[in-house]
Amino acid sequence: MLRLGPQALYRGSSRGEAREMMRTWLKKKDGDFWGSLFLMIVSGLVIREALDLEVGTPSNPGSGFMVFGASVTLGLLALSQFVASVTARARAAESVAERIRWGRIFAVILAIVLYIVALRPVGYLVCTFLLLSVLFQVLERGRWASRTIGAASTSFVTYVIFAKMLQLNLPRGLITIY
Repeated sequence: MLRLGPQALYRGSSRGEAREMMRTWLKKKDGDFWGSLFLMIVSGLVIREALDLEVGTPSNPGSGFMVFGASVTLGLLALSQFVASVTARARAAESVAERIRWGRIFAVILAIVLYIVALRPVGYLVCTFLLLSVLFQVLERGRWASRTIGAASTSFVTYVIFAKMLQLNLPRGLITIY
């Protein structure tokens, strides 16, 4: 009977040593490793549920088509990040508190909550522009002009795609010209 376990990974070491080496290796993995592993699991679960909804074909999509496509994309991106985190060299020792920027995390969460609350009364174009402006600034400071142009063009392009081409009803809010 073939027996695979930690010893198969670390030939020449005892079972206890191999387990300890595996524990040490797993403890050294960072948020990229665990986050991508979590997203791969979620993606797999959502893909399974999307298959129950009739996926269809690109020319005749079913109700699970978009969910399936988004989940496959998420799964592939998470797999890519997972492979990168497994093959990456150990990072320089730095405390977790220094790497995690809690202020940015809370700013992003607050911006998204405000976006959700203001979307109907203010409208898609204005809210999306403001959200993207804040997110672009939170991610990297400086160069307001390029970030503002990027937020405006992204908002407008997504509006054209979803409202005009796909004919979805987006909240109009304050701007009633369109």
